[in-house]
Amino acid sequence: MKRRQTKKVSGKRVNNLVISVGTLPELLWLCEAVLKNAGFNVVTITDERQALVKIGTVDCGVLLMCYSIDDDIRQQLAKKYREACPDGRIIAITNAPLERPPEADKFVYGVEGPEALIVAVRE
Repeated sequence: MKRRQTKKVSGKRVNNLVISVGTLPELLWLCEAVLKNAGFNVVTITDERQALVKIGTVDCGVLLMCYSIDDDIRQQLAKKYREACPDGRIIAITNAPLERPPEADKFVYGVEGPEALIVAVRE
């Protein structure tokens, strides 16, 4: 089965799917509400193992990983996502300022607020 890859048209993403993964349901639901309100399709997954399975079955877009995910799971998710979606993007939500998490293309420091999340996903 061939999946559509994320493409840009006039600098904007065509595929607006966001796979949001983490272990803090309240934070994930907040992210989902913010992103859906901004026009994104969001698949929220609280079970990290289920996320590994889901990545290979959905169209590519953005993988959003919460800081609540263990480092080893984060690395596995990033590796599988890169293999399945070489043109997809990975964004990490962090609970501390970082230059750049090693698995992510971009990060959002949690206290930056909803607008920073929307901007990061839209880029």
